[in-house]
Amino acid sequence: MTDKAHRNSYSRRSILGGLTAGAAVIAAPYVVRAQSGGRVLVRTSGGSYQDALQAGTWNSFTQKTGIEVVGVAANTGKLLAMVEAGSRELDIVEGNAVAILTLQAKGALQPLDVSRFEYTDPKDIGTVGPDFLSYASFAEALVYNTQAFPNEHPKDWKDFWDVSRFPGKRMLQDAKAIAPNLEFALLADGVPVDKLYPLDIDRAFAKLKQIKPHIVKFFDSGALGASLLAEKTAVLGSLWTNRVETLRKGGAPLAIEWNQAMRLTEYTAVLKNAPNRDAAMRLLDYSSSPEAQARTLPQIGLSPENKRAFEFIAKDVAETLPTFPAIAQKGFEQDAGWWLKNRAQVATRWEEFLLG
Repeated sequence: MTDKAHRNSYSRRSILGGLTAGAAVIAAPYVVRAQSGGRVLVRTSGGSYQDALQAGTWNSFTQKTGIEVVGVAANTGKLLAMVEAGSRELDIVEGNAVAILTLQAKGALQPLDVSRFEYTDPKDIGTVGPDFLSYASFAEALVYNTQAFPNEHPKDWKDFWDVSRFPGKRMLQDAKAIAPNLEFALLADGVPVDKLYPLDIDRAFAKLKQIKPHIVKFFDSGALGASLLAEKTAVLGSLWTNRVETLRKGGAPLAIEWNQAMRLTEYTAVLKNAPNRDAAMRLLDYSSSPEAQARTLPQIGLSPENKRAFEFIAKDVAETLPTFPAIAQKGFEQDAGWWLKNRAQVATRWEEFLLG
């Protein structure tokens, strides 16, 4: 079974009906000019991800343009709340497909004129929408502490739910991060990968109820999830693989089980009310370039969405990334279209679940 069966009009290669990957679109004009000074406010998920952006992209952008880049850490829930409140604290937003499409539906995104790009050829980007670009691919996978499981470790989500065979405190994702792990609950309950969508919400929450007593925390940000694993508060959990790679490089005894990992795509866009719109457009262009993506993303286990970036990535590094064929075939792609339609309903059920 391939991931193709899971994709619909909201898949990573065709986020909205009628959009074609790589297509340039007509947009409101903006001025591209040399600048000295100024700044850009960028929403990120914080932690090691923001550190990588700073070292691999932002510092060199500032050297070239004199424009300071300021990171604003916010989880998905906080990001949507900030935009809803009309916050002027952000220029560029980065988020998963559901977050970006939600912002687009609210009319919160600035149209892009990618024909003005200086550093990036739009045809090299995986998905180019009227007001967003795909930036990176990542995965959420089963992660385990190698000291807690030196011999045998959980091989799938059914094993994760098997607390007798694999004892220890666990963690899963909160709805405020990206979305609760309904897919993993259903896989643990025996639903085949090719039958996951549409998700059976009742069945998923029933399965989550079984594991809830063994969950030390439902993490609401990647930084918190990483901290729980690094401090051994949890020895098993779901987490974004780029966070895990950073912890591993720091010496944490962690490993990724790629079987049944879920792939997602990170998108980037400029807000319509951006206080520093011109500078934001320039950073969006620069950060999408193959050189910037090659310097930034593989170092934290992310796959670039600029296909030419792989020309600058060593083969042994490329083979560890979520979109490498041997890894990708072990997992599946999240159906962002389903989540866009059902996010509000799931959020309500999630609050009831936490209180129950």
